Amino acid sequence: MDITALFNLSYGVYVVTAWNQGEATGCVVNSAMQITATNPTVAISMNRDNFTHGCITETGFFAINVLSEDTDPVIIGKFGYQSGKNFKKFESTDWSVKGNLPVLSSAQSFIACRVIDKMETSTHTVFLGEVVDCQSLSKKTPMTYSYYHKVIKGKAPKNAPTYIEE
Repeated sequence: MDITALFNLSYGVYVVTAWNQGEATGCVVNSAMQITATNPTVAISMNRDNFTHGCITETGFFAINVLSEDTDPVIIGKFGYQSGKNFKKFESTDWSVKGNLPVLSSAQSFIACRVIDKMETSTHTVFLGEVVDCQSLSKKTPMTYSYYHKVIKGKAPKNAPTYIEE
């Protein structure tokens, strides 16, 4: 099997945010998609080892922050390679509350969701979210996972569905 064929699927780069006992937290994901337009519904896939996973499970809410191509790599490093268990990711990061959830000020857009269902795999949970609020915040170009790898030269963290051990 040639696992690299999966790299041809189109992905974005997102920071999914949630609350942890009133404190903002979040992590980078690359699997988010719209499921329906009427009663707008989206899905995200998140590794169960991610601290944010437990926060979403506990609160029942999450926000997808769409990153743009000019997102500061520090944001990706902070939210993609450090755990909210040990690191306060929102310290020294500009953000506000939109749709009752933490949203990065640098986000191209956000989609705030209420969890309506979930599906478990061996390592990840697919959360289905009913969109409760969303807004485009800029006209910047959203970052794709391909752009992240080819232009920024980023790597997939161990908890990413696209991670391959080197």
